[in-house]
Amino acid sequence: MNKMLTWFANGWLALAFLTNAAAIVGTFVNASSFWDGVSGVQAIYSPFDISNLVTQIVLFFPAMAAIYWRDRRLERPTN
Repeated sequence: MNKMLTWFANGWLALAFLTNAAAIVGTFVNASSFWDGVSGVQAIYSPFDISNLVTQIVLFFPAMAAIYWRDRRLERPTN
């Protein structure tokens, strides 16, 4: 079970990071210049953009929960 939780968490984190990378690349592709792309990425990942912050928390929550669950299982004493 612990190995499965580790695989799930690692896979989920990889997909989450790839999703964010695709969003960055898509912003640059749709921009008319490099600096418009930089400005677009800064607007999306601004610390004041609460909707993106909530989205990122929801995106990464399953992996963090799996890691927490795995760690709790490892700390549990065995009889």
